[in-house]
Amino acid sequence: MKSLKGILFLSFIVTAWSWSQAGLGTFIIPAFALTALSLTFLLTTRAAWLENFFNGLEHVYTWHKFLASFSLILILLHQIGMVGLFAPLWGSSLAAQMGDISLGLFLTLIIVSVLGSKLPYETWRWIHRLVFPAYLFGLLHTYMMMGTALFTWSPVAITTGLFALIGIGSALYTIVYYPTFGFSHFGKIVTLETLNQDTIELTLQLQKKFPFEAEQFAFLQIREPGFEKRAHPFSISGGSGKTIQFTIKNSGDHTDNLYKNLKVGHKVGLDRAYGHMLLNRGQERQVWIAGGIGLTPFLAGLRQDTKPQAEIDFYYAYTGEENAVHLDLLKKEAANNPKLHLHLIDSKVDGYLDFKSTLLPQTATVFMCGPRPMMAALSKQIKQMNPKLELVYEGFKFR
Repeated sequence: MKSLKGILFLSFIVTAWSWSQAGLGTFIIPAFALTALSLTFLLTTRAAWLENFFNGLEHVYTWHKFLASFSLILILLHQIGMVGLFAPLWGSSLAAQMGDISLGLFLTLIIVSVLGSKLPYETWRWIHRLVFPAYLFGLLHTYMMMGTALFTWSPVAITTGLFALIGIGSALYTIVYYPTFGFSHFGKIVTLETLNQDTIELTLQLQKKFPFEAEQFAFLQIREPGFEKRAHPFSISGGSGKTIQFTIKNSGDHTDNLYKNLKVGHKVGLDRAYGHMLLNRGQERQVWIAGGIGLTPFLAGLRQDTKPQAEIDFYYAYTGEENAVHLDLLKKEAANNPKLHLHLIDSKVDGYLDFKSTLLPQTATVFMCGPRPMMAALSKQIKQMNPKLELVYEGFKFR
């Protein structure tokens, strides 16, 4: 992560140097904003090299959100510095008007970010796409205001143009190319099982092998009318070769449509496997912690052809047996594997899972997947009890 921060820092150093060298140092704040926005778009591409470089897609999205917020702050500072807090609503020149449109769109995005979870995800996502036209209007504003300074072979022109190409190219890839051409594995649903009142399990038969490791996830696209074209991430819960399983909980919006309307025979697409929380790369002593639908990646570990060889304490927490899934499978695996020690925690009966009275091993890899509040609370507790434990978990959200 240090090298990553260095590269991001270098981007802003190059921007500052090129603009200062051209005598445009007074415009360094909007220049930084354009650089930050360009990098923000780059991070939305979910490229494999980015995931590896950031050591996990959740870190990619963390930096994406940070740079987006940073750029919005810079844009507001630029507006206040140039024309004051209470500026005219419409500029007197075309260049100023381009800036006004960009600012209006960015202000809309700020309002949307404040509303956050109060908006349905699909509504939030479509409004969030306003960042691209806002960025384009901001670029037009910059090039029109700077005149010939950005249309030469000078360092400032080359630097600004390069970051603009990165931003525009990344945005077009994410919005246009990826939803249509970004998938390399295609197939169909061959079985669909309803596990309980809000959870289904899909088995996909693909046209070619889909390489993955236990605890990884993939972006699943339903290629049928009536379903959103955009792919959504789901943990892989089993399978091998051309057969892949997903266990999906109905949590509203897109997943509600999947739960109610998916059928056997529906066509699907997958891009690739994501995730750096790999069970097979843990220590010989492991602790698995699953909360609710967070069980799914551990199912993949139990279902794989090569059974886990580590000594495992597996804690599965759920709220009522009616909301648990695959209890019979878990009990069977524990009965057949003397190294797998299963601990079932029903919060209705046992209360919430915690480790205040449970002795954790002194040396182990702790894998965790579940609701974000649960993971935050347990990770803090585990680190306080034994900071030497290797704690591995992934958790990211798009908003």
